[in-house]
Amino acid sequence: MNQEAEIIQALQAASSLTPTLTVKQYQLWSQDKIVPSVLEILDVYESWPEALVAAGILGSRRNYTQHELLVSLRNASQEDGRLTSTSYRQWATYNKAPSLGDIISYFGSWSLAVKIAERAVDPHSTIHAEREKAEIVQALLEAARILHPFNAETYQKWAKQQKRPSVAKISRRYGSWGNALSDLELDEESFQVQ
Repeated sequence: MNQEAEIIQALQAASSLTPTLTVKQYQLWSQDKIVPSVLEILDVYESWPEALVAAGILGSRRNYTQHELLVSLRNASQEDGRLTSTSYRQWATYNKAPSLGDIISYFGSWSLAVKIAERAVDPHSTIHAEREKAEIVQALLEAARILHPFNAETYQKWAKQQKRPSVAKISRRYGSWGNALSDLELDEESFQVQ
């Protein structure tokens, strides 16, 4: 059996136990099993949702925009008061809104989705994507000039001290740390702009 077939088989088996298969759920399920690891899956597929689509788990799901997901989270919060994953799941079912799985797949975790939704003050607007991108670009260019060596590990330590965008935030925005560096023509090896 080839690696893609093994991954698809493992994802389908794991998803039979839960309607929304997150990375954490897969990791818990895969303990003590001889199946591909999350890292092996992400080596074959660019993202977790892409792997789930390949396995036929996300095939029927609609792709929601960040704005649609954040509006749903805010609306659920306004109607139910305290926003928990359980209360959101019930609200989403009743209101035919994006599912809890859609939220987690897009943002990577429930807690991160809630933090992002709470951060935006205006319920009719999304996070100011361009300002966020500018903050990331500025932080990466500054870090590339002053950090030696310049890599994800040294950047993360610096970013935490300087209250700059994290490696995770950069990866979500660009798809990966490497994509961000490539887009900005930064080289992790030479520590300078090319």
